[in-house]
Amino acid sequence: AIDCLSGKLSEPIEAIRSKMIDLLAVIEAAIDFSEDDGVEETTDEALPRIRKLIDKIAALAATHRQGRIYREGIGVVIAGRPNVGKSSLLNRILGEKRAIVTPIPGTTRDFIEETVDIGGIPVRLTDTAGLRLPENAIEKEGIDLVWERLKTADTVLVLLDGSADLTADDRKLLAKMISKPMLAVLNKSDLPERLDEKSLLRLLPEGTPPAIRISAKYGDGLDRLTAALRDLVLATPAEESPEAMIAHLHQKTALEKASAGLARAREGLLAALPPELVALEVREALNALGEITGRTTPEEILYRIFANFCIGK
Repeated sequence: AIDCLSGKLSEPIEAIRSKMIDLLAVIEAAIDFSEDDGVEETTDEALPRIRKLIDKIAALAATHRQGRIYREGIGVVIAGRPNVGKSSLLNRILGEKRAIVTPIPGTTRDFIEETVDIGGIPVRLTDTAGLRLPENAIEKEGIDLVWERLKTADTVLVLLDGSADLTADDRKLLAKMISKPMLAVLNKSDLPERLDEKSLLRLLPEGTPPAIRISAKYGDGLDRLTAALRDLVLATPAEESPEAMIAHLHQKTALEKASAGLARAREGLLAALPPELVALEVREALNALGEITGRTTPEEILYRIFANFCIGK
């Protein structure tokens, strides 16, 4: 919100809009004036301009996912078998005791959800029941809820016991999460390491970030975990985040409409269509951009024509 107020979003949009007006001025000048008035052939000049505009619009539209995440937050589910430290991890990240922690397997029956700020992103953290073969109807209901939450999660923290070998329940969870953005977290780093990371690596889909070793009991590795989670969610390291981001769907839709109009204008130029038809497509693109910035008036187009050409002089 501060970035929008300071103009970080309006500046690149206004720059695109200004160049689009220049493009339209070139095309419309060719309609109303001749070479004798100082107006040259437009095709060779207009095509590279259109290509650059389309590239700039695509780059800005691509920031929508990241902008939406900053605005709306993400849902992260902590999943794993009983007693791997899910509730302890939730409490540690929140900085308070929110979930009950006991050595008795199956303590968490229902899910617990809390929101925390991680690197400026609102993260809805969900602690869930341990995944295993249920021992009673109540535990079965809790485990069924886990699978439902996992389906809708933006990201999953698969918590594993780093002081023990992988179990069948661990392998089942990893197999089911193969299509989800996932971060493998090896808890209990304060105990002797036993889990074979090479075996774990073979179970993870290609491109999954390296496993993070932590101790939910003592807080070791929490900084690395939150940094890795942020980078996984945004798919962009913090230092490479774009300055301008669009956060609303209507902005992304308007940019896509503008890009489509420019693409049609390019096709029209390549097909040697009359400049009137090409100008119509550019106007449609400009009007689409105007859904974000405000409509462009005909006076602006005329001003650019007389400013850029020697007409009447």
